[in-house]
Amino acid sequence: MSILLRSLSLLVGITLAASAFGNCLTANQTKQGVLLTREVPFLSVFYKPNGPGLTEQKLVERNRSLQPVSAVYLHPLLVEKRVGPNGTHELKYANAIALDDLPQKKNWQSDTTLFINGKKSVSGTTFIRFDGLGEETIASCSYKVWAINSRLELTGLPPIIFEQYYSPELRLVLHSVRLGPSGQPLSEVRFDRLQIGWGN
Repeated sequence: MSILLRSLSLLVGITLAASAFGNCLTANQTKQGVLLTREVPFLSVFYKPNGPGLTEQKLVERNRSLQPVSAVYLHPLLVEKRVGPNGTHELKYANAIALDDLPQKKNWQSDTTLFINGKKSVSGTTFIRFDGLGEETIASCSYKVWAINSRLELTGLPPIIFEQYYSPELRLVLHSVRLGPSGQPLSEVRFDRLQIGWGN
């Protein structure tokens, strides 16, 4: 069960960031794809727009080795599928993906079913809540963001909760925090650098 929970956390957690070294990222640049890197522990993630969503290619350091993970997002705030060392985890949503007007609607939710390696596992509900407007500063660059609370509740499992700071202009989540059931921070991801397009 702990492997399932870790895989689900990776599936649901959207952790993008930007560090601009004086050249701030623009919405037009993100169309080329963005490579984000954290040095310790090593994490390298390449995101590329795919219609209204994103594709992701990630290298994660685990047990002194680098493990590849790929994912598809229906919207930058909503993951659909992740493929990694523990197989394929896919979330199917019953409702239409309508997240661009969250500041007006405040909430979005959908019945959700988890499939593991193509087989139905458990069902539940996804909740996404708009908590307000803010600003995220990365290196010398500041971006307007939405504060978002994302919660996945699946039958028989503890809720998976993330606090996210999403730039609607860049269509990227710039900062993400994993929360415990009572709202206490459990983990956080920040990146050290970024570059436009794919490279080393």
